[in-house]
Amino acid sequence: MPWLPIGGALALLALLIAGLFAWRRRRDAYVPEIERPVIVPPTRPEPVALAEALQLRVEHDKLIRSAAFATLKYRMTLINRTDTALSDISVGLDLASAHAGAPMEEQIATDAGALEKRHAIARIAPRQSVTLEGQVQLPLAQAHVIRQGRYPLLVPLMRVGIEGPAEGALLKTFVVGQGAPGGGRVQPFRLDEGPRSYAPIAQRELA
Repeated sequence: MPWLPIGGALALLALLIAGLFAWRRRRDAYVPEIERPVIVPPTRPEPVALAEALQLRVEHDKLIRSAAFATLKYRMTLINRTDTALSDISVGLDLASAHAGAPMEEQIATDAGALEKRHAIARIAPRQSVTLEGQVQLPLAQAHVIRQGRYPLLVPLMRVGIEGPAEGALLKTFVVGQGAPGGGRVQPFRLDEGPRSYAPIAQRELA
């Protein structure tokens, strides 16, 4: 018998059977369904009031009193407490004086009172800080004088107003006087002692 042709036919038949089984396995195999990815649009953070977004720290180097002015040298640090950058920050401040006969609204920083712009900050990165330095003057001719017995006293008020992209403004008023920083109590300045320089200088924030 012609074994060679028969052997070839059997080999070909075996290949066909193997291919058929492989095709059936591929056809019966489970094909997972691929779900379309869901793209969630980014959400914008809720607006935060500037008084909550910024923390303000103020330090004073010294107060210099001449015959015409009281000059206060300051250093302030603005701290961004949020996870987003704050931009276009403006800082206004001035130096006023306390007086028992004047309404409190005229002595503290308010939304209605315009303070002279002293600093402009382009950007404060998230969780970062910026330190500013400068000096502010109060003409003694415009200051309120408080009498304690025969002593004329000056109680300076440093008023700060900070505006930015967040809602509202950060308004602070500090009573400035002689004393140790962080000590709590401050002493007024006597105007009968002649021109001089005072240090250390402390402040107490008005609530």
